[in-house]
Amino acid sequence: MNDLVGRSPLFPLPFGALLPGQLLPLHVFEPRYRRMLEVVRKGDRMIAMATLATGWPVEALGNPPIHPVVGIGRLVKDKLNADGTSDIVLHGIVRGEITAEAGGEPYRQALVRLHPDDEDHPAIAYRLRRALLEGLSERLGGKLVCDVTTGFQPGGLVDRIAVGLDLDPEQRVELMQAIAPEKRVHLLIEVLGERRHRQKLFALVPKLAEFSLSLQDSKT
Repeated sequence: MNDLVGRSPLFPLPFGALLPGQLLPLHVFEPRYRRMLEVVRKGDRMIAMATLATGWPVEALGNPPIHPVVGIGRLVKDKLNADGTSDIVLHGIVRGEITAEAGGEPYRQALVRLHPDDEDHPAIAYRLRRALLEGLSERLGGKLVCDVTTGFQPGGLVDRIAVGLDLDPEQRVELMQAIAPEKRVHLLIEVLGERRHRQKLFALVPKLAEFSLSLQDSKT
């Protein structure tokens, strides 16, 4: 599926990162992005959240550089305010990679190649599951007692965990830019070197086990 390419509106923000599964609330006030929402509401309600390159403020004129990987999200909540601004919530669906930017509107658009986490070769998936599970168990002091990796792809599990952690903006962007599941596994284990993230993960483990079961049921 990673050869699917489509046109998508871009919403660039400093440290903008929309991981698959994440719910991201946003306040939209700039005229060009009001126009973007007008178009999105009439279409498929999909927006690509992009990350401005470091050092470029959101109000910069023109089209400042952005990172190549974007988070494709669906507009799931949408409130149009009396002053013309909007309060919205995007639900992250999949990563995408910008192949070229496109014109025609006051807001930025791009051709985006989708990068869903497809099924890996069984040997690769097994190796990544084992590396992730062993890394999680080590970070949690051997207290991980359920195999939360069974039934779905390791990259998807990393995203699920990352959404639940209180990551720093830089950490979230780095994970967002990691298309390869193997790199995501490495980054997550590195992030869990911080005690605050490990403590947060303890609270997430039961929810992740339930999430695993629900995914298995959906495949039967």
